[in-house]
Amino acid sequence: MLKGNELISRRDFLGTVVNDFCRLTINAVKATAPGKSLIRPPGAIEEIAFLAGCQRCGKCSGACEDRSIHIAGPDEGVLVGTPYLVPDEQPCTFCLRCIEVCPSGVLEKRESSQSYAIGVAKINQDNCLAYHEQLCSSCLYACPMGIKAIELRDFRYPIIRTECCIGCGRCIKACIAENPAIIVVPCPTKKE
Repeated sequence: MLKGNELISRRDFLGTVVNDFCRLTINAVKATAPGKSLIRPPGAIEEIAFLAGCQRCGKCSGACEDRSIHIAGPDEGVLVGTPYLVPDEQPCTFCLRCIEVCPSGVLEKRESSQSYAIGVAKINQDNCLAYHEQLCSSCLYACPMGIKAIELRDFRYPIIRTECCIGCGRCIKACIAENPAIIVVPCPTKKE
């Protein structure tokens, strides 16, 4: 093979082709992925590495007894075939079966339960009954982290302690407001 006027080996040529392909693929993923902020299953590694490493096998979704894990469809671009959660629809119970069956290692076993956080709850005070002078603390009682994650200011107004919230979505399901007063957004550290 010729590189300019220089002869290069087949190994060097293939190495250059593979490196260029990988660089282009990573740049395409970076250009496409940040537009979408999906909530990944517990134990998910950093998003770009997740997209590059996920085998898109769907085993995590199949292992989820609560059917919390969905698979991105063909209209999702580079995200197609990757697992995500919608805690507003179905909370995650953190059974961690998804990690056990993941063949690619993009869902990792971790030390503490807090390190499995998939998102953070946010309260919309316009919809929250407690902020409209009605007694309600259903989100607090539904939260598996309890008062660590949801504090009742003045024994009445729920405030999310973001450092302790794991983003499971149980508070959303428990919310009795006509329009749910809580949403879960991806953890800031999970975004690129």
